[in-house]
This record gives sequence, C-alpha cells and structure tokens, in this order.
Amino acid sequence: MNKAILAISILWAVVAQAQILNVSSVERLAVPSDEGTVMQAVGISPQGSYLLLSSDTKQGLVKWDLATGGMSTLTSDAGAGSEVCISEDGNQVVYGEITYKNKRRHESVKAIDLNTNKKQTLVKQTRNLQGFTVENGTAATVTDGNVKLHAVKKGASKAMTRPVLSHHHLKLYLTQNGVTKMFAPNGADERYIWASLSPDGSRVLYYVSGHGAFVCDIDGSHVISMGNLTAPKWWDNNTIVGMNEVDDEYHVIASSIVACTLDGQQQVLTGDDVIATYPLPCRESGKIAFSTPDGNIYLIHVK
Repeated sequence: MNKAILAISILWAVVAQAQILNVSSVERLAVPSDEGTVMQAVGISPQGSYLLLSSDTKQGLVKWDLATGGMSTLTSDAGAGSEVCISEDGNQVVYGEITYKNKRRHESVKAIDLNTNKKQTLVKQTRNLQGFTVENGTAATVTDGNVKLHAVKKGASKAMTRPVLSHHHLKLYLTQNGVTKMFAPNGADERYIWASLSPDGSRVLYYVSGHGAFVCDIDGSHVISMGNLTAPKWWDNNTIVGMNEVDDEYHVIASSIVACTLDGQQQVLTGDDVIATYPLPCRESGKIAFSTPDGNIYLIHVK
C-alpha cells in the first residue's frame, strides 16, 4: 500500500474512533420480570430519574423510578410506546394511542400529569394525526396540517417557541408560527422517519429510508450525511447517538450504540457481547438507556 494512503487510512481510523463521550460504565439493569412480556425502554426523563417502559408490541406505559426501583403503570393503551414525549421537568407525559376500525389505523393523543395522575385526551381518534410534542407544559399536536396547543400543566401559557416536526405517510413536515409545510431536504420523493430538533432548535436530525441519517439547518440547507445510523437522537447540538444494526431481513442479529459528531468523528459505545438497540440519550444526567431485543435494559454512564 502507498505510504501516503496508509497514513491517511490510519488518520481516518483515529478520527473516526475519537473519544467523543467519556463512558465510565455500561450497567445492566435488573428489570422486574413479567412472564410472557418483553419490556423495552421507550423514554427517559430529562433529569434521568426514571424510564418509561413498554412491551415489545408498544402496549402500555410503565414508569420505572431508577432510584427506588418502584414501578407504576401509567396506561395500558395500545401503541402508547410507539411515540412518547416527556416535558422538560419530567412531570408530564404525552403519548399516542393506536386503534383499528374496519382494519384502518386511527390515532389519538393523550397526556398524563405524573403529579396529579390527571389524564386528558388532546386529540380524539383520527386518521390524519401527524405528530405532537411538549414544551413548558404545553403540548402541540398537528392534525392534517393544523397545529393546536393544549395546556397539560396547570398554569401553562399555551405557547410554543420551537418549531414542531411531524410525519404523515412517511413525509416530514415543519410547523413554524402556526404554518405547516412539507420539509424535504433530501427531496419530496424520499421517505422520512425519526426526525427531531437539536437542543437549540437550529438544526433537524432525520433518517431517510435506504440512505441513512442526515442533519440540516432549520431552513433545509447545509445537509450533512451521518451515515447509516438508525434511530438517531441528539446528545447535544454537535453530537448524535444512534444504533448501527445488522439484520437478516427479519431480525436484528447485531447492533451497537454509536456516538457521532457533525464533523464525522465516531465512537462505538457498546461491545459485541450485547445487541444494543434504540438509544435514549439524557445529557443532563449523563445517561444513555438502551434495550435488547430479548428485554434487557442497560444504562451507559457518561462522565
């Protein structure tokens, strides 16, 4: 091999495997067993104090206090684990319920106040739900292009300062100042999933089926490829965490949790001894939760 090419290859390996996060340990949690049910982590509170668990079929939500080990069932609704949002203070949980009528999928949006156990339905069953989010005790729901604000916390102002991302039929939409428009940085014909805003709201992270993960500015410009990183989520404004999976078409046979920076640096956070899937980063607490297909749940502790 040419010495120059060899030097470049070695340099790229060093850059690609640079230490992005200082991992102190990877801890396997003792998940209380429920015979016949495989539980997986689907949410982590912003303070890292609890996890939300759901079955592998996304049935129901269970709150698991990481300090005490106490568990409480929040809901048994079908599809509740498919999409979950937790408020900044960790006290409100907003989730979607999925039902079928005449073999047609319908979705509703519900909210739970963990302090009072008060539950409310924000959007009744519809076939046109695009998405939802929560900010400062206010939930924003997007249905058929129309955004509505709902107070899910007493005294919430019903204001939304950040843009709202939503999906419909694998298309991505962005709502700003009450106006919803298609958001297609990679082209309108592509299929978009796993979209989220950076913590400062200046960039969008998303996954394009068949192409991988990308980051772009909030106006759709400056598209950056992040490689084939599945289920990506933001760690901070410059770092994302996702999973690098291998499947046999039907099942995931290998998967690792990977951290990547926007300039292309990469760090594998888990070993080959575990099939690590669907990371849930929580920078404030220095934790990244992930699950395995057989129902084990782990925490990556970051210094």
